[in-house]
Amino acid sequence: MHNNHCKQKGFTLVELIITLLIGSLLLAWGVPEYRELKARRMVTDITNEIVTSFTQARAEAVRYGNNVVVSPNGTWQNGWTITAQGVDGNNDELLAIQDPIDPMVQVSQTGPLVGDVIFNRIGGLEGGLEGEITLVHQTNSTYKRTVSIGLSGSARVQQ
Repeated sequence: MHNNHCKQKGFTLVELIITLLIGSLLLAWGVPEYRELKARRMVTDITNEIVTSFTQARAEAVRYGNNVVVSPNGTWQNGWTITAQGVDGNNDELLAIQDPIDPMVQVSQTGPLVGDVIFNRIGGLEGGLEGEITLVHQTNSTYKRTVSIGLSGSARVQQ
């Protein structure tokens, strides 16, 4: 004898609705958290790039025994270059180029040191002026970092 009763496989409508509801709730919670994470990460990454550039320029100034300049490309928003000035009587040598940064992060330079940041042969700032570069995310001003450049040439991050 054959059993003509076939057991159906699959989901019921109620199971499908509950699954979609749970998925929607998780998505509604996760998307804003992801946006916030992305904004914080963007500010942190650009801050790290600036600190790395200043650290590199300071080290190269000591290594070459000559001034090394970190110059914004018009504004810091447009990126910057690192140039060693007249090493051993030669022409200036371009050491690094930073591409423009994401427009969602606004960059401003404050303090007495404005424009080019010049490191001297002993790694200090040329001109005796300190400065700060502040980065703020456009969508949430709580995502803010400030890079302080002291007379000794060291760059440190403040929140």
